[in-house]
Amino acid sequence: MYKRQAVHSVRAVPERDLATVAGWARGRDAPLHVHVSEQPAENADCARLLGSTPVALLRRHGVLDHRATAVHATHLTEDDVADLAAGDAWACFCVTTERDLADGVGPAGELVEAGVPLTVGSDSHAVIDLFEEARGIETGQRLVSNRRGWFGAARLMSAATVEGARSLGWDDAGLLEPGALADLVTVSLDSVRLADARPDSLLESIVFGATAADVSTVMVGGEIVVRDGVHARVASPGAALRSAIEAVLPPVDEPLSTLREDPSA
Repeated sequence: MYKRQAVHSVRAVPERDLATVAGWARGRDAPLHVHVSEQPAENADCARLLGSTPVALLRRHGVLDHRATAVHATHLTEDDVADLAAGDAWACFCVTTERDLADGVGPAGELVEAGVPLTVGSDSHAVIDLFEEARGIETGQRLVSNRRGWFGAARLMSAATVEGARSLGWDDAGLLEPGALADLVTVSLDSVRLADARPDSLLESIVFGATAADVSTVMVGGEIVVRDGVHARVASPGAALRSAIEAVLPPVDEPLSTLREDPSA
């Protein structure tokens, strides 16, 4: 299995090192991710210090090619969109993070029209729900454009599954055939969110109505790790996560419940 590489961002990696990282990824045909134009201040600082947008800087140093994914890609110029398209790069929208941090809504429509494939991610883990991330692309475009119907359910599902896998170098994902990558999930139709799901509009119901809580079975590499909502490896995921969080948090003088009850907290 090849490794994956990340520049993180032009804010975190010196300009002189961009080509080095890109060369490492190119020599191994490894995916390369970089956070791009997440905030206006990032663009302004890059222009002031380095004389270009982050995307233009990445293009200049050979970062943009079919292995590269621009994460966030929120505040792009027309030239930025053209550069991503010319480089056969990907764009990964993390809409719940961008929403949580008030970063803005990226130009999903313009990117797709230019030929840049979209994927989705969670980044800050404000929400862990690929259904929410996927439909957030469409709902975000509606908010900024006053227009519906930018992306259909099939395209959004593809962004959350097949396109995301391909951007990571897994070209054999999303296929139900011998030899293909056996990373699969099943969705239960028993919840109130999917009670009215019908065969002729099932995909639309799932993409625009389901949540992560509706995923009942998860298979990774042919091994079932969640069956009927029960994790096969972790007896109590909630308790395990709580313990892991408590292990890295500083001690507090008062219980969290007490702090929540204080209106000034």
